[in-house]
Amino acid sequence: MTIERVDDAREKGIALVYVGIFLVPILLCTGLAIDLGRGYLVRVALAKAVDAAALAAARNITADSATATAVANNIFNANFPPGFLGVSSLRNPPGLKFDIGSDGSHIITVSSTATLPTTFMRMAKFDTLTVSADATATRRLVDMSFVIDRSGSLLGAFPAVQAAAMEFVGKFDPEADRIALITFSSGTTLAEPMGSARGFVPAQIDADIAATKANGETATAEALYEAWDQLRAVPYGSQSGLRIVVLFTDGTPNSFPGKFQVMSPVPSGCSTSLWPRNPVFGTIGTSDYPKVPGNSSTTQYPDDKGLFDTYATGVTCVSPTDNRCGAYHSGVNGGLHKQNPCIPYLPNPLQSYHASHVSSGIPTSFPLWLPGQRSLDDPLSGGYPNNWWSANNAARNLAETIANAIRSDTDGLNRIRIYTLGLGDLLLAGTGSRLETGASILKRIANDPTSPDHNPDQLDGQFFYADKPDQLSLAFSKVHDEIFRLSQ
Repeated sequence: MTIERVDDAREKGIALVYVGIFLVPILLCTGLAIDLGRGYLVRVALAKAVDAAALAAARNITADSATATAVANNIFNANFPPGFLGVSSLRNPPGLKFDIGSDGSHIITVSSTATLPTTFMRMAKFDTLTVSADATATRRLVDMSFVIDRSGSLLGAFPAVQAAAMEFVGKFDPEADRIALITFSSGTTLAEPMGSARGFVPAQIDADIAATKANGETATAEALYEAWDQLRAVPYGSQSGLRIVVLFTDGTPNSFPGKFQVMSPVPSGCSTSLWPRNPVFGTIGTSDYPKVPGNSSTTQYPDDKGLFDTYATGVTCVSPTDNRCGAYHSGVNGGLHKQNPCIPYLPNPLQSYHASHVSSGIPTSFPLWLPGQRSLDDPLSGGYPNNWWSANNAARNLAETIANAIRSDTDGLNRIRIYTLGLGDLLLAGTGSRLETGASILKRIANDPTSPDHNPDQLDGQFFYADKPDQLSLAFSKVHDEIFRLSQ
């Protein structure tokens, strides 16, 4: 029995020796797992912080990297504050590196390193654990035609429009992005052309916006044509990764350009030629109808505003009651109006005319009607329809036709995308021969996926809406955010 007890004690002693031998590596492995787990959590959080900082820097990149750097630092601190997860030291502010890609795009790299004290790993003489993370964000450059409605219906809201538009322009890079500024009402003004070199002058665009006055009708089609022409004018190899049209308006298209025949003479400032019947290159303006309660820009019955110079600020070439209309006016308007407005004669084929362009290969005319579009009457057997609502329909048709041509253009380095931004409840009211909303037209122009006429073979745009002028800043910010999302 004594021998057995000696053997038992010996075995217990041996077991303790083995426990002692294996306990240290077990503790080390356990400690390693715990500390490495903590390190992994720190690494994940650090990666999230530098990723968010890189995206923020890309969103706010300008010619001066100071703004982007400040925003990136703030975002990094919000995601990884000092002492987070027990970290004892941290590279804060993080490292930021700004590079330019071969295509001119901005490349922003953010990196940081964090050190945290260990627990069990101290047994193996590892007092600290260091983890690193970096993230890169790339921002493709933008060529943008910015189109601003300055029609008379915006008179009261125009200061808010100007302020929001300036703020919107300030979100783009003045040394790398390109911006053309187009304003329109009865006529279209190229306030700031798009240069072939990169960059734009924010102060000049701000001055152009500040000097713009609200008056006249809504010649959306010609403004879109000018926006398209400016994007096409940039040399193929120099075009940016994103080619954008941003259209702001508070109403539906109600005016369109053509080559009209009137009695001579016409006022100076109106484009003419020596053709028979003295054709005038001008824009017919009509009213929006029927009357929308509370909206002074709409009329219950037909109203022809006259023939305006296409590229001026509202020169009236022929007024609705001008006696020079002579035999070329439209005739009585079917009892739809109390007076006999003058609608100048437009020979067949019924088409628009666009006299001003700088890009090669761009069409200079488009049909005023295509199958499925709003109908046009032609009782003069070879001339322009004799009632004013046909002119209104033609204006709506043409704006959608040109927008479709813009989105279908494959001559550039990249396809063109259109965003539309509408203001006010007039866009939600049924107007025109189909009693359709302006919002539905703007969705078609943008090829918004929510439009029943969405074309999946073209780039998706989007329609944004601001109910009141004080919502414009937020609405423009949403447009910018969508452009930025695509630029990554």
